[in-house]
Amino acid sequence: MDTSAYRTNKNSRGYIYRYHFTSPQGNHPVIVFIHGFPSTSYVWRYQIEFFKEKGYGLIVPDMLGYSGTSIVLETAAYKHSLLAKDLLDILDAEKIQQVIIIGHDWGSAIASRFVQLYSDRVIAAGFFAAGFSVPNPKFDYETVLKFTKEKFGSDLIGYWDFFASEGADKIIEEHWDAFCGLVWADDPRTWDTHLSPRGAIKEYLLSGTVLPPASWYKEEDRQQQTNALLMGGFSGPLNYYKLLLSGLSNDDDATIPVEKYETDKPTFFGVAIEDFKAIIPVVKANFAKSCKNATIKDFETSHWPQLQAPDEVNKELLAWIESL
Repeated sequence: MDTSAYRTNKNSRGYIYRYHFTSPQGNHPVIVFIHGFPSTSYVWRYQIEFFKEKGYGLIVPDMLGYSGTSIVLETAAYKHSLLAKDLLDILDAEKIQQVIIIGHDWGSAIASRFVQLYSDRVIAAGFFAAGFSVPNPKFDYETVLKFTKEKFGSDLIGYWDFFASEGADKIIEEHWDAFCGLVWADDPRTWDTHLSPRGAIKEYLLSGTVLPPASWYKEEDRQQQTNALLMGGFSGPLNYYKLLLSGLSNDDDATIPVEKYETDKPTFFGVAIEDFKAIIPVVKANFAKSCKNATIKDFETSHWPQLQAPDEVNKELLAWIESL
């Protein structure tokens, strides 16, 4: 990626955001790509190259807590409404009125909140791996674990309490190769055994076992992400999980009017069908219920379709965008 295409902006909260910027050519709209955990703007590198050549404008930030953007330790700073406002500040700084906003993983949650709060600034919205996120002011971690165990036979998000625990950042940093082998796993089924069950990821990281990373996760990707993610440590990124378990997200979700829980904006959902396969039908149904103008496409990938199948992702995204 061309590092000279990156800019920085000090926003209304006083935080510095680093982001890739490409000016749109002709009548092409601007696309905002939002990464999730644990990654940076680099995770969209194939999309940046592809859509830049097509003439689209691009804003691709390193999100709060990551890489060249401010590392903030206060969990409350990561409320989704605040992160959505941070994105709005970037658009305003670049004098961009409307965008196509696309998220992956936690980036999907932030894209959802942006749609809910600033729909007048949104042309359309896309989501990968995680769909449109409906506010849940009554979220309770233990209740969700019980539900997923009963319905799917798995904790599913049993790793959240490790990520939210004291010292998790140091364990991840000290067992980095093992962490990479799990996050960018060669076999996505290892998430069923080493990530989803409560306590499994901590046990794995401390066991001395190192799973092999996926063949599509190239050495240049591993090296770049290692440098970027370890540069600021994991205290910041883990706040995306601490927020949910602290109850702070409930207060934030309660500010969103019920009529915003659905959207009629054109939406795209890139489903990673090897990513927690058991819940895919439910995830698709929920997306179609909340998004009234939805396009849903399956990708034969694990959690990272934009890296694992970039040509297919770019093709389907372009077709959807050109249809708007």
